[in-house]
Amino acid sequence: MSVFIPGTDGVVQLDNASAALTDILDGAVARRLNEVTEFGRILDPLADRLLISSIIVALFLRDGLGPPLWALIVLLGRDILILAGSTWLTWKGRPVEVTMLGKTATTVLLVAILLMVAEWEIGLWLFYMGLILYLGSGFNYFLRGKKYGNPARKRYKKVEIS
Repeated sequence: MSVFIPGTDGVVQLDNASAALTDILDGAVARRLNEVTEFGRILDPLADRLLISSIIVALFLRDGLGPPLWALIVLLGRDILILAGSTWLTWKGRPVEVTMLGKTATTVLLVAILLMVAEWEIGLWLFYMGLILYLGSGFNYFLRGKKYGNPARKRYKKVEIS
C-alpha cells in the first residue's frame, strides 16, 4: 500500500513527480540566472520526450493503465518525427526553438501521467487533451522546420524602388 495515494505505487509516483519537478525547476533557474546553453536547449526537450514516452509505455504495459495502443503509436510517432527533424535542422545550423504550445503540451502530459499512475480516470482524459496539444505543437514545429530547413528556398531581400 502506498503512503501517497492508496492503491498505487508510491515510489513510481514520487519518481515521476520528482523528475517533472526538477525538469521545471532546472529550466526556470537556468533562465533566471541567464545560464541557458545550447547543450541544455537541445538536451532538455529530449529528456522531456524520453520521460513522457517511457512512462506512457510502462503504463500501457502495466495492466493497461495507460492510453490505448493507437494513442501510444501517435505519441511515439510524433516524438520520432520531431527528434529526427530537429536533429537534422540543428545539424544544418537552423535549430527550431521550443514554443509555449510545446511546453504547455509537455506540462499537461506530465500531469496526466501522474494522474494515470494514481489510477484516476481523469488522467486519461487529460492525456487526450495533452495529446491534442502535443500534435498541434508537432505540426507547428513541422511548419517552422519546413520554412527554415529548405535550403532550396531562396530568401530575397525586399527592395524598395523609389
